[in-house]
Amino acid sequence: MNKEAALKEYVRKRFHTEGKPLGEHGRALLVETEGFPLVVKTLVSQGKWKRYVWARDLLDTEGVNVPQNRLPPEFLPNQGLYLVFEEYLPGEPLSALKKPTGSTMEEVSKAVLAIHFIENDKWGVPFKVMKRRGYFKRHLRKIQRWSTGDTRLQKEISSRRWVKKLVGKLEKSVKTYQMTHGDLHGKNILLSGNKIFFVDLVRSSFGCYAKDLARLDLWERRTWGTRRIFQSYMKNLKDPLLEEKLMLFFLGEFVRRRDVDWIREDLWRLLEREELP
Repeated sequence: MNKEAALKEYVRKRFHTEGKPLGEHGRALLVETEGFPLVVKTLVSQGKWKRYVWARDLLDTEGVNVPQNRLPPEFLPNQGLYLVFEEYLPGEPLSALKKPTGSTMEEVSKAVLAIHFIENDKWGVPFKVMKRRGYFKRHLRKIQRWSTGDTRLQKEISSRRWVKKLVGKLEKSVKTYQMTHGDLHGKNILLSGNKIFFVDLVRSSFGCYAKDLARLDLWERRTWGTRRIFQSYMKNLKDPLLEEKLMLFFLGEFVRRRDVDWIREDLWRLLEREELP
């Protein structure tokens, strides 16, 4: 039995209802129980489940808006289910807006900044071995793996000294890491009432805020053709290593999405000019 079917059976037995599917993957069901709607969600692995619960609890403690826990999380190994039980948040994702206002962009940038204000002197998640150094080197190795299968891409990256020099500079200079969402784009930012909530926290950890910012910026430009969230965020930020961090993570996003032509063209300009597009 696959996880989607196992989740439906679990909800049917425990809550005596079928539940209404939510999201794109069939791994979350909306259940009406005890007078309030409840979202029952299963994660794809024990590691992602543990990370999700940790990130949600940490962000909630720090005052960031995330779905509230309704029942204790459960791990059911026999069914292969890693369950969380959350409040249902009515509203719409940021991605559903066709013409978002400037005030909405400003509020989103402030909400993202609130995540990045949470810092640690180590990167990663606490239930794994958290390291002090090596975060940026690890990301460069990911970039190199992502380039596999594209000869020109591999050649360009390996021939550019500035990439390794940049990583070396960051490793020597950075002493603190920020809490990051890990997959920050419009579908994971929910507008509910007059609040902004963050969902899908399975990739959250301590790292570099620029990773979130690069992903959100590319999504915003592709969706609306603007950089208003990015620019609003930057007005509230002072970081002497800002350009170096953005270069590395923009490079990573371009390589990771190499099948998208318009991003690929930006990548060549980045590599040739050795500066931000």
